[in-house]
Amino acid sequence: MHLRKIDLADEIFVINVGGYIGESTRCEIAYAEKTGKKINYLETQDE
Repeated sequence: MHLRKIDLADEIFVINVGGYIGESTRCEIAYAEKTGKKINYLETQDE
């Protein structure tokens, strides 16, 4: 389902809280890169 949503999107936006990106998110990022999607990141620190 998520990969299909990436197919429909022009770009993806990754919210990275505390420096952790899980395995499924890494797979989705790799898929987006492979399909030529623009990838934006927001990185925040845990409080």
